Amino acid sequence: MTTTAGEPGVRANPTEARELVERGIAAARGGQRRVAAGLLARALKLDPRDERAWLWLSEVVDDPEQRAFCLHAVLRINPHNPHAHRGLAYLARQGTTTARQIADLTAPTAESTPLTTPTEQAPASPNRDWWLQWRWQRYETSRVRVVLWLLPIVLLTVALLLHQSVRAAREQALAALAAEQEQTFAITNDPVLPLATPTPVPELEAEPLAVVESLTVSYLTAIDTIRAELRKATDTYRQETGQPGGASINHVAATQRLRAAVAQALADLGELRVPGVLTPAHEDYRRGLELELAGLDAILEFYSTYDVANANRAALRLQEARAFIERAQASFQNQSQILGERSIVSAYTIR
Repeated sequence: MTTTAGEPGVRANPTEARELVERGIAAARGGQRRVAAGLLARALKLDPRDERAWLWLSEVVDDPEQRAFCLHAVLRINPHNPHAHRGLAYLARQGTTTARQIADLTAPTAESTPLTTPTEQAPASPNRDWWLQWRWQRYETSRVRVVLWLLPIVLLTVALLLHQSVRAAREQALAALAAEQEQTFAITNDPVLPLATPTPVPELEAEPLAVVESLTVSYLTAIDTIRAELRKATDTYRQETGQPGGASINHVAATQRLRAAVAQALADLGELRVPGVLTPAHEDYRRGLELELAGLDAILEFYSTYDVANANRAALRLQEARAFIERAQASFQNQSQILGERSIVSAYTIR
């Protein structure tokens, strides 16, 4: 970087000036006159003795007086430039001979000396160092702009990394919970110790035997329909949550659908007319469904808080529910066998 002799204290940057000149010429050839004028003016601020910049600037300015000013600047640098002579002659024929200076640009003087090295320049006074200060402010502004552009990118990268870490931890917790649920819902041959309750003693029915048996058949048929719907909903839930690495939102949705199915089964169970002989089994089945609802609620709370206590509570409730439901199912099966052995009229025979 050097200092122009005509303007002491103003630092010239020929390399940057040449780049701006090339860009300005390209813009002028592409028909972008205003862009070209701005680039060439900036280049001349860096190197006011650039002959090509003054010549091309005369082609893109609209004011004839400013065009004459640029051509005179060319002749001060190179008095034998034919393009500048022809341009001034043309302007003279048009009646425009006054050269009006372009704002912030000063034509080089004829007495301007070649560029000097930094060791030859005189110390610049504070009043003459304005150009260096302006350039330095532009440089600092560019650095701040770059930092402001990079800061959101860095923050976004950090957020993505944190999201991936949280997601990996959540998937591991869901995989562990899915394995525990699979063990809870799996049908095993291990005997389940039912809760100790007194053996129910069938009460005498006031209705005739045929009416009681018909009521029992209707109840068992309705119970089979409810159990079939629950088995279907449970199998769907196992398929949706049994794959490791599934998204937590999918597990929550599957749990909510299974809970809705259990709640519907409990509501349908409350509408049935229960024969006296199956009242204990009916209560066991109802209690089992209520415990299963409590277990599913605990699973949903676990997905919201990821508290292990909710997972343990869900496993305990589901285990208790299975004990009640299996005891009720055994009673239903026993009663169906009794009705089948009696071989009553086909209208009341268990299909």
